[in-house]
Amino acid sequence: MNNFIVNRSSHPFNSHEVKQILEQIVCPAINRQTDYDSMKCIQLSKDLSQIIKDAMKLLNYDQYKYVIQVVLGQCQNENLMMTCRCLWDIQQDNYVSYVYSNEKIFCAVTVFGLFYY
Repeated sequence: MNNFIVNRSSHPFNSHEVKQILEQIVCPAINRQTDYDSMKCIQLSKDLSQIIKDAMKLLNYDQYKYVIQVVLGQCQNENLMMTCRCLWDIQQDNYVSYVYSNEKIFCAVTVFGLFYY
């Protein structure tokens, strides 16, 4: 008989704390963009995801891995709907979404915090 004991994190993923970090990173980065350029946005999305990943590591959440999704697009007075589905541990895993836009560009960031057993 297998008895698997689950260790819970002593410092779990805090969605409020993560959302504040995203706001501090995303707002200035998007506000520096004066116009939409798809080639610049390719690099910006890579840069933002790396900066966010580094910031997440500094939060020192015990036994968590992160999936970071950054979506950038041009504002054209149209709507965009994004959805996702995940299979995870509702006791430990969590996510945060943050959306910010200026007159030219929108940015939608999702950070998934997945507990690593």
